[in-house]
Amino acid sequence: MNLEKIFGKLKILILEVGSFLKSNYWSSNKIYHKGMIDLVTSSDIKAEEMLKKGIKEITPYISIIAEESGSEEKRGEYYWLIDPLDGTTNFVHQLPWFAISVALMKEENPLLGIIYNPITEEFFYAIKDKGAYLNKNPIKVSERESLLDSLLCTGFPVSRVLDSPDLFIFPFKELMSKCQGVRRFGSAALDLAYVACGRYEGFWEPYLKPWDTAAGFLLVKEAGGKITDYFGNPYNPFLNTIVASNGKIHSQMIEILSKYHPDYFKPYKNPLPTVDIIIELNNKIVLIYRKNPPYGWALPGGFVDYGETLESAAIREAKEETNLDIEISYLLGCYSDPQRDPRFHTITTVFVAKGKGKLKAKDDAQIVRLFGVNEIPWEELAFDHSKILKDYLKKRYDRI
Repeated sequence: MNLEKIFGKLKILILEVGSFLKSNYWSSNKIYHKGMIDLVTSSDIKAEEMLKKGIKEITPYISIIAEESGSEEKRGEYYWLIDPLDGTTNFVHQLPWFAISVALMKEENPLLGIIYNPITEEFFYAIKDKGAYLNKNPIKVSERESLLDSLLCTGFPVSRVLDSPDLFIFPFKELMSKCQGVRRFGSAALDLAYVACGRYEGFWEPYLKPWDTAAGFLLVKEAGGKITDYFGNPYNPFLNTIVASNGKIHSQMIEILSKYHPDYFKPYKNPLPTVDIIIELNNKIVLIYRKNPPYGWALPGGFVDYGETLESAAIREAKEETNLDIEISYLLGCYSDPQRDPRFHTITTVFVAKGKGKLKAKDDAQIVRLFGVNEIPWEELAFDHSKILKDYLKKRYDRI
């Protein structure tokens, strides 16, 4: 197979399709929804038709897999991966950040790749073992070795971000705090091309399609970069995570991203068990003013230690925070509110108990005080203790 000859013909075709997209950039396009926020336009569809027709004339014996129409025939050893317009949402909003992405594949490895932005007229291409180029000029990845000195880019998968945004926000947040900046422009093909030419040091994204990354995969490899999945395993375009870099910061990115593979990462841990105690003393109830955020008046209580019963935890916490010995009267109920503790989502078991001894603020309690029913500082209560105390008072008066 003469890749240089195929490339020469393919370049002419892609420039022609790029000219078509550029001419339609300011025009009205029919817009369709593949998903709630996943768009396709009449220009995508027409550009894909042009590419498929032209590629069939160049390589009639090789099958084509394209974004909008899928595969019309069985994938063989050789096949094309085509994205006629990567960055459709940008195109619809007339942001000049979109590209044609085309790759010739042998099994799971790209042999030839082209990424073309018709607005900037930047034509990126690579042929296996022949290097990577931008408008005929050789390109290389950057030489920066520190993540802190690096500019990164990423994207969020349109098919999943609405349902599970935290899966993608958590790695974004950590990497953002450890590099010079993170860009998110909405075209994975161009992001990979920019890693290849040294404008970005690294790129990551989950749940991309093979036509999004195949051409960029080859560009980065031929430009001297490195591409893996989130765990550092060798990449191919059919994997569901990608990390591309200049190679020098790759291990630093993998160290972070390996914790956040969206198939396995759980943004929130299971609720941790806590106890709260409504201590009755001298016909009043005991409240503590917290030393730690969230500040305010609260019921005595805290986390249950491993191997500890709820009752023994209540007795221990009451003693630690108020210096009182307690005798549990009854179980008020269990409460769960993801906002009740800024550190953890806790599920608390609330006991009502009789207290005895000398009241004294200890441990997490800055102040400890007795409050009558008409003295409760409702507006200053922390967590969901207002709801708990209202339930307690209702039950108390029902019992009388």
